[in-house]
Formats: sequence, C-alpha cells, structure tokens
Amino acid sequence: MLGTVITERDFKSRILPMLQKLHKTPEELKKGVGVFLKQGEEEEVPVVNEAGEALNIEEIILVGATPEEPVEEEEAPAEEEEITAASLNSAVQLAVDRGLANMKKTGKRSKKAFQITGGDFRNDDKARFGWKTVGEHLTAVRNAAMNLGTDHRLHTLPKGLKATGMSSHVSSDGGFLIPPEFSDRIMDIAHQEDVLFAKTDKMVTTAASTKVNALHETSRAAGSRRGGVRGYWLGEGGTFTGSKPTFRQLTMEPHKLTVLMYATDEQLDDTPNLEQLVSRFAGEEIAFMTGDAIINGTGAGQPLGLLNAGCTVSVAKEGLQGAATIEKENIDKMWARMHAPSRQSAVWLINQDVESELERLAANVGTGGVPVYLPAGGITDTPNSRLKGREVLVTEFQPTLGTVGDIMLVDLSQYLTVTKGDVTSDTSIHVQFTTGETAFRFTFRVDGQPWWSAALTPFKGTNTLSPFISLATRA
Repeated sequence: MLGTVITERDFKSRILPMLQKLHKTPEELKKGVGVFLKQGEEEEVPVVNEAGEALNIEEIILVGATPEEPVEEEEAPAEEEEITAASLNSAVQLAVDRGLANMKKTGKRSKKAFQITGGDFRNDDKARFGWKTVGEHLTAVRNAAMNLGTDHRLHTLPKGLKATGMSSHVSSDGGFLIPPEFSDRIMDIAHQEDVLFAKTDKMVTTAASTKVNALHETSRAAGSRRGGVRGYWLGEGGTFTGSKPTFRQLTMEPHKLTVLMYATDEQLDDTPNLEQLVSRFAGEEIAFMTGDAIINGTGAGQPLGLLNAGCTVSVAKEGLQGAATIEKENIDKMWARMHAPSRQSAVWLINQDVESELERLAANVGTGGVPVYLPAGGITDTPNSRLKGREVLVTEFQPTLGTVGDIMLVDLSQYLTVTKGDVTSDTSIHVQFTTGETAFRFTFRVDGQPWWSAALTPFKGTNTLSPFISLATRA
C-alpha cells in the first residue's frame, strides 16, 4: 500500500497515452482516467505540477498527451505497445518514484493509495470479464477487501449486463460476482461427477415457481388410459362416445442449494491450486447434493426423492430370505415390476456393499448353475456391471445392504428436474476476517420429482408397475 501523487509530466507522457489507446472517444477517456486515478477509492490520486499544486485533469485531457519536454528515459517503440497490467504498473511505478521525490520538495502528500493488478487489458474475454483464471479473480477480491488495491475489472460489468437491486458485482453489496465462464466450469465438473442428474428429464426456468402439466394415469383399464381416454368399436350409423384425458399439475419451485467454502490467505497466494480447489470441490458437492436429493430427498425445501415418492414400487423379500442378502428371485421380481416401456432406458442403482451379493448370484441350469452377474470368463475377468442387460451403477446415495433402496431399478427419464439459471457465486473476506480466510459462496437452484403420481395398474394382471422399483428391507 503506497500513498503518492503523480507528476504532470509523467501523467502526460506515460499514463495518458496508454489510456488513450484503450478509450477512443473523449467521454470514454474521461471515465477511464477517472477509474484509473480513483481505483475504487472515494478520492482520486492527484496529478500535480512542479510546484506541488493539484491540476485539473479535464484540462489536461483536452490539451492532449504531448509532454512539456521530451522523455529521455525511453525511446518511442517501433510498433504499437501491448497494453497489459505489467506495462501500466511500470508506468505507474515510475510516476510513484517521481511523486515521492516531488513530495520531498513540496512537503505535500496524498492520503490515497492504489495499485493496478490483473491480466491483458486489450484481449479480455467477455465471458471471463477479463480474468485469466478464477484464482486470479479471487485473489483480486481478497486484495480489494483488504485495501491492497482494487482491480478495475471487479467494477466493470460486461456490456449488456445490468444490475438490479442488490448487485453481487459490487463489494459493498455483499461480494464480487465470479465471471460466468468460471461458474460454467464448476457446472461442467458437477456434470462430470454426476451419475443421476444427467439422466433425468431436464427443464430450465427463469421463474421462482413453474407449473407443468402431466397426465394423470394410474390404471390401464378401459376408461382410465391416459386419465380417461377410451376407444370404442363402432358399427355403421353408430353414435360416437366422447372421452378426454385427465391432467394434473406439477408445481416445480427450484430450491436453493448452497456451498460455502473458505480459503486461507496462503491458499489465495497460490492461485493455480486455488482454482482447482474451488472449482472442483464446489462442483463435486453440487453434484453430490443433487444426486442424493434425487434418491433420498424429502420434497420439503428440496427435490422429492425416489425413495419417498408415491409411485415407487417396493418388492417384498422372499419368505425365508436371510437378513442383508440379495437373491436371484429379488432381481427377477424387480424386473417384472418395471413398466415395460421403461426397461430400455432403465439402470440399476446399488450401494457398493451390494456388489458382493450380486457376485454370488447364480441361475439354476439342470443340476448346475451359471453366474448371474459375472461375465462368461469367470471371476478373473472384469465384471460386466449388467443385470438383465441393463447397466449397474454404484452410488453413494443408496442405503447400505439389507435396507430398502440398497438396490433399485429406475428409469430416470421419468423423473423431472427443473433448474433456475446456472451456478451463481460471490466472495467476501468479512465472514472470517479475524482468521485471515476468504469465504466463497456458490448457489444452485433445482427442484425435482417423478412424472408419475402413483404406480400403474396394468390392463391385465394385479401387480402394479412403475419406472421406479426398490427392494424392501431384509432384516
């Protein structure tokens, strides 16, 4: 942190020409100079003449950048200079040195402090707000909050983006918005880690609450198909009989899922590792919480999970079945209760403890048997991870062996998820200021529930069908 003034000569010969390259019109140049001299503070750093008197910046801008005398320290570059944070800092540092020398003569000193940080000022990527990495952005946020200098990119909204109400782009409003490209990267990681959400029927909304029409069909009996549609064989001259489907409304209200993380000052100084830490850990946690809600969610302030949905069919254990076991008959009966059109897109979800039970399953063939879960090559080959031809996925969300839901057969295309926007992110040093930690907060809004309200009674038969099948507890 360095209090200083800038001499008129250095401002005209070094700083103003660089700013003129960035701002083509007088209005833009005036604003750019103001931002440069202010750097997020209440007052501008003064530009003074040889007598130490503060000058009118607008008059200097109108006159132009011609220095009062030639600059001997540097030769004019043969070609246009690339304007970067480093080049601006170099010019500013020279101005600072001369300003300090001038203070010794005049005895006048400014109370203001400023610093320029950051990347390439000319080649900023719009999706990044000019930042090269999320680590670079987060470090700048920490510096700004600790009065170590405010990077101009923290105060520059991208063209076309307007803040309404509380703006997360301004530190006084609660934090700085993380550029959208970095938020997208977090969602990419979440999708890579996800094994359930990607398979659901996904919708995106901009509203706080969305109503979606769904067919109300609980039986395939005549007069109940599609909630009431019925066909008739009609003879010549016969009268048509009307029918119509019945719909119900699903109310989807994307719930707020948040991740709050802290990083020490030491971690912030290591920006490459910080980027991996923040992006990966936040993405993994968003994926985990969303996946867990799809299976176990209560529906109160979070998505409704399959184990709590009224349409999920629970297959009873066998009569003499032991505790914490799985029998081949369990697999056969679960498959039999799966709604036939959903079989082609269904997957098995299991707790990892279930694998050993699946590997011992055998189908009786004459006086011998063949493995149900192992490939033809035997135990020395890699398991094919399939049952009844459908993929078997191990998840952390399934209850342990012997508990309802430890193995499920599901068609997740029959599960609706609605998200509102992308991941939003902001930061603050004030939450853990005394411990030297910066808080990073991520918010994702999502809701979910099955398209089905109840299991389906078949046209012929008594066993109800569903796209979501679980195995009852074996205690």
